[in-house]
Amino acid sequence: MSELGEFLRTKREEQDISIERLQEMTKIQKRYLAAIEEGRYDSLPGAFYTRAFVKSYAEALRLNPEDVFETYGSELPQPKQQTTDLPSRAEKSKPKVQKNRGRKPTVLPALLGILFLLVVAAGIYLVVQETDQGNPEGSEPDDDPAIEMDSNEEAGENESESEEGRDVPEQEKDEGKAEEEPDSGDSTEQNSSAGEEEEETEEAVQPEFVETTQGNRSVFDVSGADEMIIELELTGDAWLAVEDEEGSSLEDVSGLQAGDTVEMDLSGEDYVKINIGSSPNVIVRFNGEEVEYPIDSVHQHLIFDKQPQ
Repeated sequence: MSELGEFLRTKREEQDISIERLQEMTKIQKRYLAAIEEGRYDSLPGAFYTRAFVKSYAEALRLNPEDVFETYGSELPQPKQQTTDLPSRAEKSKPKVQKNRGRKPTVLPALLGILFLLVVAAGIYLVVQETDQGNPEGSEPDDDPAIEMDSNEEAGENESESEEGRDVPEQEKDEGKAEEEPDSGDSTEQNSSAGEEEEETEEAVQPEFVETTQGNRSVFDVSGADEMIIELELTGDAWLAVEDEEGSSLEDVSGLQAGDTVEMDLSGEDYVKINIGSSPNVIVRFNGEEVEYPIDSVHQHLIFDKQPQ
């Protein structure tokens, strides 16, 4: 038995600590503790573990490990310097460096791909911008936001003119027609002056501008027109729509192009709205006569109303 082993065993017995109890305290197997007490250091896993086990043994007995090593350390096997381990550790680190170097080339293709996508996106954006700027039609005009407010004064004047037109035939009645019943005077008047009323009807065919509201809505009074033949001639590209008062399409004119002309018989309608997206490129004719735009605006709504308010 070695002096270190005898010393440790004596201190353990003095503190009345069994070898099994010491195993629980140090977490070292009992056979290794017995080998330390008996000096059989070759039974331990190695020189490093021998010193570690002795240190744990001494600390469990509340001894100073440094004093124990200073007194009995010569008995313990000394760990050898493993100089041959250094090259192997360096060699183990080399593959990691090679792996890191191998990843660098994969970053460059990714950056080139992102740069290519950015260039393509910028090119598409520029093409779209140029297309929008060169489009003579512009964007599709919105529907008129407000309800037109027609002038009652114009309508009153039209009614007064019609009444005056009725008075003229009454003054020119024949003596024979005056003997007819009073309640049928209006019908007699119309029959006696049919030719004059036809002339008045022909004069009332042309639309009369009433009022413009919201900056781009122009209302025409066509209450005296029996026919409503509207002709659209395109001198350039333009967006068009022909709708009724409810906003429903009356004619499909979406496919018209520059140089096209379309004639629409809308005599059966009381209200016709022509939505023009590029008025300088569209000529509007009503019953063969060209309609002058009342306002200077690219986007206009021309409304032909047989019953203006």
